[in-house]
Amino acid sequence: MATPPSQFAALLRRSKFASFDPSIGQVYTTFDGHAARGNFGLKRPLAIRRRNAHITVQAIDSREQQTVWRSAEPENRWIRMFDETGTTPAVSKDGPWAARMGWLGEIQFLVDSDLVPEPESIAAEAKAETEPLSVAAIGKEQQPAPKPLPPRSSATRNWDAMTDGEFDWYLRRIRKLRPAFREYLKEYGPRFESKSDPKPDLNPSLLTQSLYATGDHFKSFLEHRAYLDYHQPRPRHIEQQPHRFAGLSYSRSTPLQTLLNNKPHIGRVVTKEHHGKSAVVATIGMTSTLNIARLTYQPPSVTTYRFNAVTLKAAPATVGIFPQGLEGVKMTSTVRIDSEETRETKENPHPPASKAYIAYHAPSNPQMGMTGTLKKHSMHPNQTTAPKTLLLSIQHLANHHTTPLVTP
Repeated sequence: MATPPSQFAALLRRSKFASFDPSIGQVYTTFDGHAARGNFGLKRPLAIRRRNAHITVQAIDSREQQTVWRSAEPENRWIRMFDETGTTPAVSKDGPWAARMGWLGEIQFLVDSDLVPEPESIAAEAKAETEPLSVAAIGKEQQPAPKPLPPRSSATRNWDAMTDGEFDWYLRRIRKLRPAFREYLKEYGPRFESKSDPKPDLNPSLLTQSLYATGDHFKSFLEHRAYLDYHQPRPRHIEQQPHRFAGLSYSRSTPLQTLLNNKPHIGRVVTKEHHGKSAVVATIGMTSTLNIARLTYQPPSVTTYRFNAVTLKAAPATVGIFPQGLEGVKMTSTVRIDSEETRETKENPHPPASKAYIAYHAPSNPQMGMTGTLKKHSMHPNQTTAPKTLLLSIQHLANHHTTPLVTP
C-alpha cells in the first residue's frame, strides 16, 4: 500500500518556489504576518517587509546565492488607477495585439442581450426583403451564395517555435491530411470555369487549384483541424483564448454606468500642440489628448477628467526570454473635463439619478413669463454663479421700482 504524500511535499508543490518560471512575468505579493517577515513563498525571506508590497522575481538563486527581485509597485498602482476609472477599452484593428488575437478579437459583446442581433444585420435583412429586383436580374438565373467556412480556431501551431525534429514530425502529420484537404477544397474551395465549358469543375486537380486558386485555403483548413482537435469529447490540448483586453479590464461598463459609479480622476495639462487645438494631459500615470478647440474658456492647469475613448494597440509580452512590463503597453486615449465648474454650466448641475437631480427645476425668466427659462450663458470657470447673480440683479431692480417714482 502506497503511503500518502507528506504535508511538506504538498505545500512544496503548491508553493511559488516550485511554480517559478523566469520566462513568465509574474507579480508576487503576500499578506498578514508573512508580509512582516518578508516571506513571499520563495526560497528565503526578502528584505522588503511591509503590507501591500508587490515584486517581480528574475532569479531564485544568483551567483551570490541571493534572490534577484525588483519592486512592481508601478505596475500594481497603474492597474489599480485604471480600474478606478471604470473605462472599457477598445482594441485597435491594425495594432499588434489585434494581430495576435486573430479573428477571435472581432467578436463583439452585446451589453443588453446576447440573443438580439446587431443593428447592422437587422438593417441588412430588412433591406434585402424590401428592395425590389432589377429588370436585368429577373430573367437571369440567380447563382447560389458561397458556402460559409466551417468553424475555425486561430490557436494553431507556431512553426517558428518548433525544433528541427518537431517540424519534421509536423510535416509527416500534414502529409497524412492530404485526402482530408482535398475533401475540404471540394466543399469550401473555389469553383473553376473554362471558356469552352461554362459549368464549374466540381473535381479539379490539386495542380489546377494551386495555379488558379486565390486565398489561403490551407490556413483555413489548418484552423478548422485545430478547432476539431480542441472540441473532441476528450481533448488532449487546451485552446489558447487570450483575453480581449489583455487583462487590462475585466468589466464591461457602459459610459452611463461609468458616469454614475466612478469618480473623475485628477489630471494636469502638460503641453499644447497642433496650434492650440489640443493639449496633452497627464493623468493616472499616462498621457492623454484633450480637445480644447470646442472649449469657450481656458482649461485650468489642474482639474478632474474622464476618458472619452481608450484604444489598446499593443500588450506586453509576458512570456519570453525577457518578459515585458509596462514598457510593452501602447495605448491612445482622449479625455474631457468633468469638474465642478463644468457641472455648473449644465441645465441640471446635480448628479444623475440623485434626489436633487430629480427635484431640480430650472428657474423661469421673469421677462418671458412662467413658461420661459433662462438660456445657458457661457462662463469663465471662475464665474460659476453667473445665472444666480443675474437673477439677484433682476430681483433687486424689481424691488427698487415698486415705489412710485413721482410723488404727488
